[in-house]
Amino acid sequence: MEDFAIVDAHVHLVRTMDEECAYFQIPGRRVCDRYGTPQRALEYMDREMISHMAFMILIPRQFRGPLFEKAKLAGLPEGDREKQRGRIAHQVAPLMREFNEWGCKVGQEYPKLFPFVCLSDDLGGSKGMVEELLLRVRQGAKGVKLHPGIFSLRPDDEVMWPVYEKCQELGLPIVADSGPFPVTHVLTAYASPIWLKEPKGHIEYGEPKNFEQVLKDFPCLTLILAHLGSVWWDERVELSEKYPNVYFDTAQGFSSTDAVPHHPHRGLAEDDAVRVMRRIGVERVMFGSDSPGVAAQPQIEQLLRLPLTDEEKHMILAENAKRILRL
Repeated sequence: MEDFAIVDAHVHLVRTMDEECAYFQIPGRRVCDRYGTPQRALEYMDREMISHMAFMILIPRQFRGPLFEKAKLAGLPEGDREKQRGRIAHQVAPLMREFNEWGCKVGQEYPKLFPFVCLSDDLGGSKGMVEELLLRVRQGAKGVKLHPGIFSLRPDDEVMWPVYEKCQELGLPIVADSGPFPVTHVLTAYASPIWLKEPKGHIEYGEPKNFEQVLKDFPCLTLILAHLGSVWWDERVELSEKYPNVYFDTAQGFSSTDAVPHHPHRGLAEDDAVRVMRRIGVERVMFGSDSPGVAAQPQIEQLLRLPLTDEEKHMILAENAKRILRL
């Protein structure tokens, strides 16, 4: 088979090996097999013929205690909720700024790694988010990472409107998680509990339909909805038919015999993936892995065995990302 150039449009990096082991607790993974630090990532890229990585900056799992508290606030009376949100934001904002600053320094030092900085209303509402965005753009940020689930923030909350307006003005792409949280949509490489029933009061902040007003109000914004194969893939297809400014990545792959859905909503099956991508428009789909938490190689092999043309594979694996992310 032909060797295909690859751009991975969705990865996560860490500062140290210890931080990686605590963030990505993957049973059986040896230290020598880890590649979540920038230096290890570059070695991995050379070995796997990956020319660039867009890395999504998030607060690692082991530092998310305040965010777990934030997720529980929805049921409180409004006054109590706002008071607690303010307290939590004072803990979250310094962490977010710390990791954004680190990520931008990585991008400056390693040109093959493109930082997408993390934003949420914890930074001080609309004004604080825009200030953080402009600072990080000056430091080399190539885009924005949104994770509605982690930060308990609906993407159509109007506190986000100034951020979208500024990204649209600057031509900055946004990569947004659009899968279920905290449970992912497939069992990809190692055992995980099956979630058969959502807990009482659970809110899916990142469900694709929650992005519709954003796409409608900001028609020149480049919005990438991550996890095309995740649950609610039908909602993503519907959005693609209405809004030409929405794009997708394949992070976490498609359901198959070795990637079994374990969420009450159905994921996109590998057998249906080509039909769905062509319906969306192959030119709007980018390869992303969500590595190192989810192994990249099985996902690359999955795409390569799909009955796509070589031209379509080139587009998905590299060319689309170069254009959409302006690499």
